[in-house]
Amino acid sequence: MKKGFVQTQNFRLLKEAEKVVQRRGAREAGLVLIQGKYGIGKSELTERWASENGHVFIRAKRVWSGRSMLDDIATGLALSVRGSAADVENRITAHLAQTMQALIFDEADYLADMKSAAKLETIRDISDVTGTMVFLIGMENFPAIVQRYAHIASRVARIVQLHPLDLADVQATCKAKSEVALTPALVAQIHADSQGRMRHVLNAIANVEAWAEANSWREVDVAHVKGRALCADFSGHMTRRP
Repeated sequence: MKKGFVQTQNFRLLKEAEKVVQRRGAREAGLVLIQGKYGIGKSELTERWASENGHVFIRAKRVWSGRSMLDDIATGLALSVRGSAADVENRITAHLAQTMQALIFDEADYLADMKSAAKLETIRDISDVTGTMVFLIGMENFPAIVQRYAHIASRVARIVQLHPLDLADVQATCKAKSEVALTPALVAQIHADSQGRMRHVLNAIANVEAWAEANSWREVDVAHVKGRALCADFSGHMTRRP
């Protein structure tokens, strides 16, 4: 499979949200919630977006304590983690106040639940003090959890709903990533079988490439993959063509 990144419609939604936050009126309204179903490529998309724009990408962890979260943020900013939690947080805020780097937290569902938002409150404090943008990427119900905490929800500048890939996105992905030519009919089938999930699309391309190599196919059509599983669905069953 070819290397490279495809700028899908979801990527453009992120760029639009960034512009909205940059133009915000209230300095403290620096939070953006990004929600979407599993498998549509949120992590890869936002990590690449962070890399291209100088943002700091951090994957939240279920086992995080308040201190280990601060340590991971500091490490992402190439800062020392010596001293107390307050020392580390002060180091983070001093750095961000100068650089204004945006923080992007993947798996943000781990930052709050229905009982506590302590870690999210710390992130809110950092954003308030520095004015830096913070993007929180979670599952579909994440905004509902944040809404329970009015003092945090009031700082949300925008909620971005990421969508499954449309046919144009899948066409662009197949063109950019596949080492073998795919007919329009097969690309449409990959779109249908994957249900617009980037993870499935990439797996389908890898499968087709392997079959093409084994059979010396220069171009692959729906007829070539009849009865084969293009990709697996999340219930553990294979999506097969009749």
